[in-house]
Amino acid sequence: MKRQYLGLAAALVLTNTAHAEWQKSYVIEWNEPAMYYGADTGVIDPGTDCPAGTNPEIDWIDVLVRAGYSLEEAQWLRNPANPTRSPRHGQNQMAFRGKDRANVYTHPETYPDPGLTEVSGAIGEGLNLDSNSSTGFTSPTGEKGIDNTFYKTLGCWKTYRGPHRLSGGALTFNDAMRNGAWTMVVVVTGEGDDPRNDEDVSVGIYMSDDKLVKGGDGEVSPDYSFRLKPHRVYEGIFSARTIDGVISTREPSEKVVLREPAFNQELELLQAQLRLTMQDDGSLQGYVAGYRPWMPIYTGWVDARGPVIESLTWVELPSVYYALKRNADYSPAGANGENTHISYALRVSALPAFVMTPDASQEVSQVVSYRDSAPEEVVRNPFAGLVVNGIVPDRSGKYYAGPDAVILPPDAATQ
Repeated sequence: MKRQYLGLAAALVLTNTAHAEWQKSYVIEWNEPAMYYGADTGVIDPGTDCPAGTNPEIDWIDVLVRAGYSLEEAQWLRNPANPTRSPRHGQNQMAFRGKDRANVYTHPETYPDPGLTEVSGAIGEGLNLDSNSSTGFTSPTGEKGIDNTFYKTLGCWKTYRGPHRLSGGALTFNDAMRNGAWTMVVVVTGEGDDPRNDEDVSVGIYMSDDKLVKGGDGEVSPDYSFRLKPHRVYEGIFSARTIDGVISTREPSEKVVLREPAFNQELELLQAQLRLTMQDDGSLQGYVAGYRPWMPIYTGWVDARGPVIESLTWVELPSVYYALKRNADYSPAGANGENTHISYALRVSALPAFVMTPDASQEVSQVVSYRDSAPEEVVRNPFAGLVVNGIVPDRSGKYYAGPDAVILPPDAATQ
C-alpha cells in the first residue's frame, strides 16, 4: 500500500497509542559486505586495494598433481568428458586432496595453506569498533581506526571485489532479495523534537514476509507498506543518537543477528554498532558492523558446493579457512581467549516505507524486541540435503568420490 493512501489512517490510529515523539521507517533495498574498491576498472585488475590484482586463476591439474594424483589422473579428473565431472556440481574428487586423501573442505588442516591474496591498501570502509584510531584502515573520508578485517582477508577474492553494487556476490544475493527471497525493514524512533539531532534514539532491524516492490525501471520503489514478521533469530536492536541526520550507536549492542546476503544467511554480530545517514531524498545509507564468527563464513562457502566455488571463484577453499583463522581479531572470552570472531561491516541502503505491526493494524511506533512472540523457526541452509561435506554426491550411486575412489581411465568416457 502506498504511503499517501495510508498516512491519514495511520495517524488516526496512532493518536490513541503510546508512541515516540518521532518515527521513521524504511525497507532495505540493497546490502553487501563493505569492500573498498581501489581499481580504476575491472574486477581482477590491480588497484590500491590489491596491487597485484585478485587471486589468479588456478591451474587445477597442477594442484591435483601436487596433492598426490598422477598427471594422468589429474588430467582425467579435469577433463569435461569425464562422466564423474558434473557441469553443475563440479568434480567431487577434487575434495579429496588432503593428507591420505582427506576431504580438504571438512578437514582443511590436512592440507598445506595454499595462500590467499589479501588486501594491502590502507583504505577501508566500516566503523571503528574498538575506539582505537591507531589500528585498522582509514576510511575514504579520512576517519582513522576502521575495523574491517573481513575485508582485509577476503577483499582480493574476485567474488567480493568490485565497485558498489557491482561485485559478483553482491549482485547475486541482492537480486535474490529484490526478487522476493527475503525482506528486512528498519524502524527508527526518537524522543526529541528534532529527528536529525536527538540524544535518545532507538533503531530496530526486523524481517518481513512482504516482498519488495519494483517500479517500471526495475528499481525498488519507496513508500510501500511491509508487515513486520517476528523472528526468533533475525533481529537487531540498537541504542543510538542522531547528530545532523547521522544515526550512530551510543553503545554497542551485545549481539544482533541479521539476514545476511550470502550462502550461510545468518549474520551474527557481537558488539554491534551502526552509522546510518538520513539522506535528503529520504533514504538511509550507511553501515552496520561488529564482530562475527569466522567459521560459519568458511562453512557457508563449503556448503555451497566446494568444487564449484573453487573452480568459479579462483580460490582453494582451505586458503580461506587459514586466512580467516589467521586474521580473526576478537575473542568473546576476552584478551586471553581464542579469536573466534572477525571484524566486519555491512553496507546498507534503505528506502522510506511503512512498517506495520504483524497484524497490519497500525504502523510500528516503538522499537522493541519481537523475538518472544515469534514462532519456533529453524534457519535452514539452502543446500541442506543436497550438499554433504562440501560435495553433491552422485545420487545414482554410479560415480563414487572419496579417499579410495578408483580414478577412471580415459577410455571410460566411451563406456
